[in-house]
Amino acid sequence: MVESGFFRYPYHRVFDLSKHAGPTAPAEGSPPRTWRGVLGLAVAACFGPGPAGCHDRSGCGKDTDCKGARVCVEGRCRTPSSAPSPAARAKPPPPAPLGPPGAFRRGGPGGMPTSVRGPHANPTVAWSVSLGSVVFARAALARPPGDDGEAVWAYVGTHGGRFVAVVADGPRAGRLAFDIQLGGMVWGTAAVLDGRVYVGADDDVLYVLDAKSGEIVARHRLGRCEGVRKPGPEGARCDVDGGPTVGFDGTLFVGADGLYRLRPSGEVIFHHPPPPERAPHVFSTPLVTNDGVYVGTQGRGVWALRFDGTLRWSFAVAADVDGSPALDAAGRILVGADDGSVYAITPDGRLAYRYRTDRDIRSAVAVSKDGHVYATSFDGRLHVLAPDGDLAWTLSTGGAIMSSPVLDGDDVVYFGSQDDHLYAVHPSGRVLWALDLGADVDASVVISPKGTLVVGADDGVLRGIVEGP
Repeated sequence: MVESGFFRYPYHRVFDLSKHAGPTAPAEGSPPRTWRGVLGLAVAACFGPGPAGCHDRSGCGKDTDCKGARVCVEGRCRTPSSAPSPAARAKPPPPAPLGPPGAFRRGGPGGMPTSVRGPHANPTVAWSVSLGSVVFARAALARPPGDDGEAVWAYVGTHGGRFVAVVADGPRAGRLAFDIQLGGMVWGTAAVLDGRVYVGADDDVLYVLDAKSGEIVARHRLGRCEGVRKPGPEGARCDVDGGPTVGFDGTLFVGADGLYRLRPSGEVIFHHPPPPERAPHVFSTPLVTNDGVYVGTQGRGVWALRFDGTLRWSFAVAADVDGSPALDAAGRILVGADDGSVYAITPDGRLAYRYRTDRDIRSAVAVSKDGHVYATSFDGRLHVLAPDGDLAWTLSTGGAIMSSPVLDGDDVVYFGSQDDHLYAVHPSGRVLWALDLGADVDASVVISPKGTLVVGADDGVLRGIVEGP
């Protein structure tokens, strides 16, 4: 298992997508199966009174214990057609599935488990820190290096390029742990790994910080946009906005001009698409599963990549896909787009269903434990879909929504709106509370292990919200 932030990802296949792919060939290097000798030995061994296996088909210790052409496999007599290859006999059984793997993405599970309960009533601002400019990014939570206590820090950047660590829980909650200045606006959620913080900025740089002191220990410039200072899509093409997402082996997947896979040292493992092809901007944060990497792009739909950077498939969308993908229990990729649609894409790249809202979707979708899909839209509504894609219910707010829905351990959903409110909504659609923060709430919440909601807003304030008495 590999640590990403404080969340650990299981290194095993969650969904066995190969079971629909038809029969498989023998393992490479396996010796040819010659059943003639086995048959002769088995028949000879069973003339007259013989081993118990000749009469008891269920138990055996060797091939000669079995009747006729049957062979002994894992203590049972089987026909050659049902017997696995020698390589398969030695292979241990796969581990039981544990559910979809987690991944850093805007609005997805962050550096801490989301199984805890958030505030369901009487929301109270326990602490606040003014950071001076818009906070759009979702904070990443992690315990600081060398701290054996219960301290949890929230790491987050602003549109002014300021990046801070704030104590999220406990008696020091709300205090700045460190405060530094980066060279560009921060849109994306940071990743925390092995005492380092990885965060991208709009100066085309992925920064590496010491997770305790905030000292900048490395800068990795991405893309081929040096000298480009004009506004618009070309000027923003190499901005490091998408991610990073930490993979199972500790490598980083990050969007800028296309998608990069990097070692923590900054060494590029792959860049898709490779030069000289002109890469589109990737604002979407990648989703990493045991089967590959999925990410939205600006102008080229959704990519599914292998871990070597080669393309498995692409799904065309006639709009930018800035929302970050999610995975449901059927292995479908769920993602929103600027055409106002939620797309459910099968593991082989086909459309399973499409649900349309009235405006752009630039947030990540969320999937509940029972398979319901939560999506927010610029049309000002939270849309909740049944697992088959049919509408279950909607909830209207007073403004456009860029904030991604985040579910707590009881499937209560939290999201902000440009009507200046942060919402908590029961899975039935009942509003538990709506807290007026006095500014647009475009950032997504993160929930600490003690149930504190940490969220930024367009007034530049980062807040910790708890359940009051």
